[in-house]
Amino acid sequence: MIDNTIKCIKNKIEKNEKLKDELYSLILYGSAVRGDFIKGVSDLDFFAVVKTKDKILPSLREILEKCTKDIDAVEVDVAWEFLKNLDDLFNKGVPFKFLTVYQEDFLKNHVVIYGEDIAKILPKYKFEDLIEWRVKRLLMLSDANRGKLKMLHITAGEVARLLALLNGAKSLKKEDILETLHTFGDEDALSIYTSYLNKRSMSFDEDFLRKFITTRCDEILRALENPKTHQNQ
Repeated sequence: MIDNTIKCIKNKIEKNEKLKDELYSLILYGSAVRGDFIKGVSDLDFFAVVKTKDKILPSLREILEKCTKDIDAVEVDVAWEFLKNLDDLFNKGVPFKFLTVYQEDFLKNHVVIYGEDIAKILPKYKFEDLIEWRVKRLLMLSDANRGKLKMLHITAGEVARLLALLNGAKSLKKEDILETLHTFGDEDALSIYTSYLNKRSMSFDEDFLRKFITTRCDEILRALENPKTHQNQ
């Protein structure tokens, strides 16, 4: 089904002259490429690189939504950036998590639907160098999403995933994250992530989610400050 979707998208872009001229690259990445897409749970993740004019984006989104309508995705997510900003995402562009802290997964699991591959343009980022940045970003999102349970659950799920990666998960694949959380023994993290995989079947209140985010992020930050102490625990 993904192959047919890619063909549909490519054909429609080819027929749109303005889109063809302005779109440097369109990339599918994430679970649909990695192999752990779950119907009714996962998003379809696209990244568009625009040359100079972002006015093409509504037309592109319309094409993506038409070509993916038969795939049971929660959302068709279209992140985008100007080509001129790709060489310095933290200072010129948007430091999307998939291009920065999770860059390794993106580079391994992406398909160029249209245009050029951006792998050689991107600055190289290492996961271990961006952990502190990611944790502080998650804390900021927790504060920004007060009163928004869905967004808080997503943020808490991101914290659970980060905990799994810090404790030995082999990849971003959902089964690897789950297996590590089981082994690690953080029951709250496991409940939050399992609920996400089950279409958020468990309901958590705001106080629980915000406390989970805050306590786990603080623990990670303390471990970064005192790595030897953390290793001996």
